[in-house]
Amino acid sequence: MIIFPGGLRSVECTVRNYSETGVRLDCGSIMDLPDRFELKIPQRNATYACEVAWRRGGEIGARFVNGATDPGVDAINEKLKELAAQNKRLQRQINDRDSETL
Repeated sequence: MIIFPGGLRSVECTVRNYSETGVRLDCGSIMDLPDRFELKIPQRNATYACEVAWRRGGEIGARFVNGATDPGVDAINEKLKELAAQNKRLQRQINDRDSETL
């Protein structure tokens, strides 16, 4: 869903391509889309600040602005940090046990 500035209007669209830096959207016959908008993707549980990069017929390419990130990426990064800390603790335990047996 494209949310116009101010949130007073929104239109549905289809995400055709998604990357970490932007999207390709199929907007059908809607031609009056603003150059900047918010894109809400419920399947990703995310909302992105976007800027139009190109327009072709009923499609637009938009890049994410203002450091917008997918919350899923943040969750994965957080989980990786937790696993790294857990790995360090386990490695310490192994080292302690090895030094006790020597």
